[in-house]
Amino acid sequence: MDIPEDGYLSIDGVAVILEVQNWQSHIQRRHPEVSIQDIAQTLTMPRRICDHRDQPSQRGYEGSPRMTGFSQGSLPIVVVELRSAQAGRVVTAYLTTFPYRGRQRWS
Repeated sequence: MDIPEDGYLSIDGVAVILEVQNWQSHIQRRHPEVSIQDIAQTLTMPRRICDHRDQPSQRGYEGSPRMTGFSQGSLPIVVVELRSAQAGRVVTAYLTTFPYRGRQRWS
C-alpha cells in the first residue's frame, strides 16, 4: 500500500498527511511492525482519540487491537501534530498493549 498524496481524512475531520521522509526515516526504522494500512485504519476508524498529555498541538489516535499474529492484542497508535483545527501531520505511529494516555476527546 502506497502513501496517499492527499493524506487521510480522520474521523474527526482533520486532513492528516504522512510525509514520506517521516515514514521512511522514523516510522519504518523505529516501528517496523506498523504498516501504512495500520495508520490509515487508525485515522479513519479509531476506537478513541485523545489529547496529548504534554503537547497541546498533538492528538493520539488509538486503533482496534490486532486480532492475529505476533502482535495479537496490540493497539496501533498514531500521533498527529495539528497545524490548524482541520490539518495535521503524522508525528509517529507504533503498536502497544497499553491504551493511549491522555484526555479522551472522541470514542
